[in-house]
Amino acid sequence: MTPHDDPRSQAVITIALRLFSALGYDSTSLQAVAEATGEDPAWIQERFGEKRDLYLAVVDLAGRMERTVVQDALATLLPATDAGQVATTLYGLSERYLDFCVANPQIPALWLHRWLGDAADIPEVERTHSIPLMNFTADALRSAARAGFVDGEVDADLMVRTLVWSVYGFLHGEMIAEAGRSVSADPQARHRFLAHHRQLLDRVLKLPGA
Repeated sequence: MTPHDDPRSQAVITIALRLFSALGYDSTSLQAVAEATGEDPAWIQERFGEKRDLYLAVVDLAGRMERTVVQDALATLLPATDAGQVATTLYGLSERYLDFCVANPQIPALWLHRWLGDAADIPEVERTHSIPLMNFTADALRSAARAGFVDGEVDADLMVRTLVWSVYGFLHGEMIAEAGRSVSADPQARHRFLAHHRQLLDRVLKLPGA
C-alpha cells in the first residue's frame, strides 16, 4: 500500500501540501505538519521518512492531479480531423487548467515557491513532474502543427510555458490585487481572462477565426 492509498496518510499529504504551498519547503517542518494534522511526529516519520520524503509525496499528488487535468483536456487533440476541433480542444484546455488552479490554489503556489528557489536541493521534482507534462503538451502542439492545424513556426515549448505563466500571473498578480477578491468569486474576471487567453491562442497559433 502506498501513502496515496491509505486514507490516514492521504490526509497528512493533503495538509502537508497546504503547508508547503503556504510556507515553502524550507520553512515547513515535520513538527509543523504533525501539529496541523494532529498526528504523532514519530508516526509521520515512520510512514513517510524525512521531510524530503514527505515533500516528494506531496509533489507526487500535485503532479498526478495536474497531469490528469491536462491529459484529459488534450485527449481529443491528437485524433482531431479539422482545425476547428483543435481550436475547441485548446480553448477547453485553457478553461480547465484555469479552473483547476482556482479550485486547487495550493498547487500553483507550490510551483511558485520552487520558481523562487524553494527546495533547491531537490532538483528531481521538475524532471519527474513538470517537465514531462510540459513536454507532453508541447508534443501535442507539434503534432497539430505537423497536421497543418496550427502555425508550425511557433516555439511549442515556450508557448506552453507562456500559457502556464499567464495563468499563474493572473491568479497571483496585479489583477487579483486590484479586484481584492479571488477569481472563483469574480466570474467577470474569469471571463475576461479566458477571452484574453483565447485571443492569445488564436493569434500565436493562428487558429481558425483568429
